[in-house]
Amino acid sequence: MSLLYALLVGVVMGALLQRVGASSPRMILASLRLRNLAIIKFMATTIAVGSVLVYLMSLFMPMHFDIKPTYVLGVAIGGVIFGVGFAVAGYCPGPCVVGVGEGRRDALMTVVGGIAGALLFTLVYTLIEGSLIKPLNYGKITLADLLHVPAMAAAVGLAAVFLTGVTLMPTLRGKAPSAEP
Repeated sequence: MSLLYALLVGVVMGALLQRVGASSPRMILASLRLRNLAIIKFMATTIAVGSVLVYLMSLFMPMHFDIKPTYVLGVAIGGVIFGVGFAVAGYCPGPCVVGVGEGRRDALMTVVGGIAGALLFTLVYTLIEGSLIKPLNYGKITLADLLHVPAMAAAVGLAAVFLTGVTLMPTLRGKAPSAEP
C-alpha cells in the first residue's frame, strides 16, 4: 500500500511540476535569475504544505522518517557537485524526470548523469567515508531537535515562514520567459 501512496504522490507532484513549467530549463533559468519566481513559490508552498501534512498523517498511519546524518564536509562538496550539474544540465532531479516524460532528450541525459553519479558515489563511498563523511558529522539532527520543540511545531513554524514568503514575493519581474525551450 505504501508503494501505491508513493506512486500517487509522484504522479501528482510530476503533474504539478509540469503545470508550473518547472520542466523547462528556460523557466528554471528565469527562476535562478529571479525574473520569474513561479517555480520558487511552488516549491516553497510544496515544502510548507508537505511538511505539515506528513506529520499530520503520521498521527493516523505508521511512517518511517529516515533522517540522514548531517556531515557538513560531504554535504558541502556534494552541494558543489550538484550545483555544477544543475548549471550544466539546466535541471534539478524532479523536473528532469518530468522533462523525460515530455520527451526532452537533454532531460534524459540529466537522468542518466544522475544515475551515473549515484552509482559512482556508491562505489567510492568506503574510500571517501573517512575523509568526507566522518569529519564534521553531527549525526541525525532535525530542525525540531535544534529548536527543542515537537516535530509538528517545527513543521507548522516552517510552513508559516515559507507561506509568508510566498505571499510577499512577486511572481514576475519584467518580461516572463516562455516555458518552451
